Amino acid sequence: MPGFDTMQLECESGLTVDSPIETDLSRIEGEEFAILSKDDGTYIQCAEDTESPQEYVLEYQNGSLDEHYQAVDSRISLERVLDAFKKYLNNDDSWLNDFQWERMDLT
Repeated sequence: MPGFDTMQLECESGLTVDSPIETDLSRIEGEEFAILSKDDGTYIQCAEDTESPQEYVLEYQNGSLDEHYQAVDSRISLERVLDAFKKYLNNDDSWLNDFQWERMDLT
């Protein structure tokens, strides 16, 4: 699985930013979903929660579908999503402790 030289931000609108910086993450607001990738199988992603306005679903994958997780916290705001994306962008793994995670069976 090929990796990227740097991270990549992809949004529902078709926007793609190679080598994003923190200010690029503000573009997530208003998008139905966004993915910040380290490589094809390692990323963090968010999507607007269709049942709860102003709330998000947050997931990450660590290399394979066997390592795909969803945050099970209630009321994940855009602010919390942006904070997690900023930490992920900066290789600060503390974002993992900011949420409760549940492994998803995608295989």
